[in-house]
Amino acid sequence: MNYPSKRALFVLLLIVLCISLNGNANAESDGLVLEWEQHWETYGVGGACNFGTHNFFVGDVDSDGIMEMITGGLMYHVSNDVPTELEAPLRIWNWNGENFTLEHSYNWAGVISSIYAADSDGDGSTEIITGGRVINSTGSYASLRIWSYNGEVLVLKGSHEGISVSSIFVSDVDNDGAPEILTAGSISNDDQSSAQLCVWQWDGGRLDLKKSVEWCAMNEAYAYSVYAYDLNNDGETEIITGGYDNDLTNSSGQLRIWHWDGEELLVEANEEWRMVEGVYGVTISGSPMGNTLVNNLKVADVDDDDIPEIVTGGWTYDGEKINAQLRIWNWNGYTLILEKSHEWITEDITEIKAISINDVDDDGHVDIVTCGLTSVYGSFKNVEATPDAAQLRVWSWNGKTLMLKQNEDWTIGDGVVAWNVATGDVDEDGTVEIVTVGCMGVSSLCDPDLRVWSIPREPVSFPYFLLVTLGAVVVTVLVIAFFFVKKRQN
Repeated sequence: MNYPSKRALFVLLLIVLCISLNGNANAESDGLVLEWEQHWETYGVGGACNFGTHNFFVGDVDSDGIMEMITGGLMYHVSNDVPTELEAPLRIWNWNGENFTLEHSYNWAGVISSIYAADSDGDGSTEIITGGRVINSTGSYASLRIWSYNGEVLVLKGSHEGISVSSIFVSDVDNDGAPEILTAGSISNDDQSSAQLCVWQWDGGRLDLKKSVEWCAMNEAYAYSVYAYDLNNDGETEIITGGYDNDLTNSSGQLRIWHWDGEELLVEANEEWRMVEGVYGVTISGSPMGNTLVNNLKVADVDDDDIPEIVTGGWTYDGEKINAQLRIWNWNGYTLILEKSHEWITEDITEIKAISINDVDDDGHVDIVTCGLTSVYGSFKNVEATPDAAQLRVWSWNGKTLMLKQNEDWTIGDGVVAWNVATGDVDEDGTVEIVTVGCMGVSSLCDPDLRVWSIPREPVSFPYFLLVTLGAVVVTVLVIAFFFVKKRQN
């Protein structure tokens, strides 16, 4: 073989190898992309705020094959510079990638502090469940409400007044074939405020409180989050609560595992922690904020080891600043084991408000998505101070290393907090979107500032596996041909 032929063959081999080895289907590009930003009808003329760390739900609630987004919170209008009475604004939205549509809205005097949706009576239809308050001529009352929605009509099916609800979950926790509604919150008696866990039964026409358990080590405790899952793969579903105990100024983060046998709620584990003892942090206005607290928890197998992990998010005080705190746990049936604790600081106060778990970058592994805020001390009603900024983070955990994959901080108006986050393919484009909603300040008013985010992909024109296979075949043929020609020349 002459020199030009050898050189041409070498170049061809190099090209084929480069194409084969560099095919990277669905390669991830940098950064989170904001697809949409939605304001409420009160924007600039009144106020609305989607507060609470469990006050947002994403899912198909009317069985139409389209994911809806359900928001709550509070709303008010302003007349002659005077705010009107508070309203609870239940909103059902959808997004098709181009148009953001309000499917349904319903207001009542009060507030919505938590939202969930599931088939809570086993009839095959999804109910929307809200926790909050109802205001009438006799006062303000904590309220748990059950709704049905068929895509056009929203109907209040049942309610119970008198129990505060900060988080809602639905699961058949006693394996009797009927789902239970679980709620977490607090209850006040005289000078003591206790954490509270409740088990409810909804049969389609009646909402019954089956069991309530309260606990408090000193004078103040709170259960902010509740979830249910078979944590140790034994066929039994555990109930998990997160919050704090030991009073606000001495607060310890608290994680509890419970068992419900159909009659009694039994504590199987209780874990509490602080970073520094004997101190507490303050809010942007200078009021006591606490030492350590869990705002939100979720459960999923986040490291592909076939064992579910409990993921908690909140904050902890280090003696100087308030750190956002992300923790990963597992339960072996006897003991809560801390796999990882990660803290970070941006400004004086950094906090995780909510968590969602999903594969948001299409790499085949679930991600931990957190939202929250960062702010500076003394910034309350201080126009000269750095405004609050919302935070969005995407993490991966492989059992050993916690990696920050994506992050976004933003501020708008007078400051913004991302109170809630949920994930799902809300526009049916094959990509899982991240949706945040919370509260932003604008000219002394507020707005939930809902945002739809996605992690963009870079599609390639040819499948990676096929490229590699084709490249290997071509290389093999060319190598054989090269040696065959060389042998004949010799």
